Amino acid sequence: MNLPEKHCWAEISLDAIKSNYNFIKNSFKKPFYVVLKADGYGHGARYLAKVYEEMGAFGIAVSCFAEAVELRSSGIKLPVLILGYTSPEKATMLAKNNISQTVHSLEYAKQLQQHSLYPIDCHLKLDTGMGRIGFDLIGDKEKAYAEMKELLELPNLRFSGIFSHFPVADSLGTEEIAYTQRQIELFGEAVEYLTRYGFNFKTVHGQNSAGILRKLDGNFNTMRAGIILYGMFPSESLAGGDLTPVMEVKTVVTHVKEIGKGQCVGYGFSYKADFPTTVATVAIGYADGLPRAVKDKNYTMRINGVDYPLIAVCMDQCMLDVTFGNVKAGDEVVAMGGSGSQCFDNIAKLTGTINYEIPCGIQRRVPKVFVENGKVVYVENNMG
Repeated sequence: MNLPEKHCWAEISLDAIKSNYNFIKNSFKKPFYVVLKADGYGHGARYLAKVYEEMGAFGIAVSCFAEAVELRSSGIKLPVLILGYTSPEKATMLAKNNISQTVHSLEYAKQLQQHSLYPIDCHLKLDTGMGRIGFDLIGDKEKAYAEMKELLELPNLRFSGIFSHFPVADSLGTEEIAYTQRQIELFGEAVEYLTRYGFNFKTVHGQNSAGILRKLDGNFNTMRAGIILYGMFPSESLAGGDLTPVMEVKTVVTHVKEIGKGQCVGYGFSYKADFPTTVATVAIGYADGLPRAVKDKNYTMRINGVDYPLIAVCMDQCMLDVTFGNVKAGDEVVAMGGSGSQCFDNIAKLTGTINYEIPCGIQRRVPKVFVENGKVVYVENNMG
């Protein structure tokens, strides 16, 4: 590996990336955006964008202007859609960089129009029940329709797409299913109404990862694949398909020592030995993205195929009880990710969050090592 030191790194399997991409492509027969916001959910947006471009992806969805420009600066030619807010002062730069912008209100649209010297490609965002951004079809549908019709009077905004987001599509509860179905109906009605009025939407999308797995029926011609690209399911209710985890966060054992009964390890007496114990220190901590809260949750890390209990977490290091194993300094450690007990789903369950959050928390000082067919093909190292 082309790393300045073998310390802590995130290993990204391109075999898994391609397998997950093809699972979506071959199963659902619709073009789809690959969602690369938050640095590709922590998996490395710049390099993965090139991989997806080579695979013929329909387009890329990101969260903000900086993420979009980063991809353009790295040479990506695919359509790029910003799902969130961009400062209106960036309007001309959107046009110059051929970036599509979400429009979520009439006021915002007018601000974009005011600042743009050139036409901007836009996607119309409808709030059908997420309550975040978008023309509000729940609170006042008639007002939303009236405001959206005014958009056609803004000459520098070209509306090629329309979309919404379904926040409980990952649940199969009776109330949640009904809620999502009502969202789909509201969205479909709006698309038909606006099309009759004069909008010409080429891209109509609403199916997120959960919607894709459920094959939600609606008048969508495009999808948005997010968490499933990375081999994780949006909820336990929808788990079980042919997805492969993409990332393993690895590190090395830096020190092994014996401690006696009663000796303590870590801050605040994190661990007190009940009997003579062998302790291994490994080079990963909460500043790398390992949640500190796992230390009291019977969490383990894997060394040479064996899981060892985590007993203390520091900012840059943590300690394991390796008493009943054969562990030495330099041994490789699977600290997070993969499909074993270190998987992001398990970490999320132990820490009371969702699997999305864990890889997104991997810090920039952790290099990303992209591997294909057992060989390293690229290393992204942000620390020089």
